[in-house]
Amino acid sequence: MIGSLRNGVRRMRRAIVGRVVAFSLSEERGAATAEYTLVTLVAATIAFLLLNWAKGGALTDFFQNIFDKVVAMFN
Repeated sequence: MIGSLRNGVRRMRRAIVGRVVAFSLSEERGAATAEYTLVTLVAATIAFLLLNWAKGGALTDFFQNIFDKVVAMFN
């Protein structure tokens, strides 16, 4: 009787530990997916802003300003 009770407790303990481990692993997998999604969205937003900034002529003005300052240093 005591032996079968011990076996039942061991089986139950293994089942509970297995479920806890499986739950924590699936939770971490979801967290990693959310982090990758956020990083991708931030990178896409930065790229979009840089492209719009460059298309507006700001990039040309930026480099022209630097070029003018370099030329002014040697005049």
